Amino acid sequence: MTATTLTPPVRERPAPPPSASRRSGETLVFAGAIAVALVHALDDAFFHRGPGVDLGQHVFGALVSVLLALAAVWAFPRVRPLARAAIALFFGSTAVVNGAMHVKHIDISGASGADFTGVLAVGAGLTMVGLAVAVLWRHRGEAAYSARRRWIYRAIAVPLGLLAFVYTVIPVNMAITETHKWREPIGSPPSADYQDVTFEASDGAKIAGWYRPTQNGATLIVLHGGGGDRTGAVRHAKLLVKHGYGVLLYDARGRGESEGAQNSYGWGWDKDLAGAMAFLKSRDEVDPERIGGLGLSTGADVLANAAAERKDMKAVVADGTWSGNFEDSQRTTGRGAMTPFFAVEFATVRLTSGSKPGAVIEESMKRLASPVLMVAAGAPEKRAGEVYDRAAGDRPLDVWYLPEVTHTAAIRQVAPQYEQRVTAFFGDALGVR
Repeated sequence: MTATTLTPPVRERPAPPPSASRRSGETLVFAGAIAVALVHALDDAFFHRGPGVDLGQHVFGALVSVLLALAAVWAFPRVRPLARAAIALFFGSTAVVNGAMHVKHIDISGASGADFTGVLAVGAGLTMVGLAVAVLWRHRGEAAYSARRRWIYRAIAVPLGLLAFVYTVIPVNMAITETHKWREPIGSPPSADYQDVTFEASDGAKIAGWYRPTQNGATLIVLHGGGGDRTGAVRHAKLLVKHGYGVLLYDARGRGESEGAQNSYGWGWDKDLAGAMAFLKSRDEVDPERIGGLGLSTGADVLANAAAERKDMKAVVADGTWSGNFEDSQRTTGRGAMTPFFAVEFATVRLTSGSKPGAVIEESMKRLASPVLMVAAGAPEKRAGEVYDRAAGDRPLDVWYLPEVTHTAAIRQVAPQYEQRVTAFFGDALGVR
């Protein structure tokens, strides 16, 4: 009788991760490109940080950038090709977006400051993005798996990769644009009746704007949206001037001709507002009991908070209020699939701006003292308005919902109704007849 020995099947073992040598072409290209991008980040943070920005404001953000860059260079040759490609894509996209802000500035106003290293950062970023594609192409099919298993892994990797892209690359790069958008030339005032003025924010930053004295005894601060400047609020100023109101338009910190660090969510804008109020109170023609404000988008968020925080802000039209920080976003949209997205975005805004978030608008509405007319355009702003209206209770908040109007466009899309409603509100609140 012959004994048969059954040999157990040999299990398919994956090959060790195909790593790159620390001196391989891929590694050297990545290390060189990320070094160039890091030089721009440090230039932006310290050497050409902009007027009115303290040397220490971006120290933490710069330190995090250095640590992340070093960690990426260390990890790059030690991980699989897919991970190498992901690392190169992440850092490459952020370098391109950051540098592109400077390229646009050069196109509009000419090169200055950190624009020169910004152009180099674009080149470095494109190099890393190209490297990501090259790594995936060069190393396709290298793992010792069957064709069937490779396709299964690819089918899993694609949706996971898209999710990672949506929740990391997109919010990080959006945040970079919120804190690094180029400045545009301001040009001349709307008419000879407007004066070029400057004043100091409460932290000493120099703020530039236009001022037109009152004809009816009341004066209004007109505050633009995030990423804009005073020119974006001229149409609203002209409407108010038409009815005799004095107006002060100014560039928020980091925008237009004002000093300070940019932040499109309005973090730090309360300091500019404090300086604006002090400027108006120093004018003989201004009645300190008849000062109000009209804010657009981010400006609306800032002035809505001011109506609760400041006793001297007597009336506010908040056109386009929604969210000024992570907590606002969660209270107006609820916690859900977008929560990680907003968390990454606002954390990056804080890191890249060196600023702290503003007040939570819902909490401000609970302390509201001065009357506020909140203009809510479309479904997203309606939900925010409902949240703030409930929080205000019987306090003086009136939400005007315009379902067919787009963000801050009521002055154009429903002009007669907007003019009547806004001027009637200010007239009642500030005693204009």
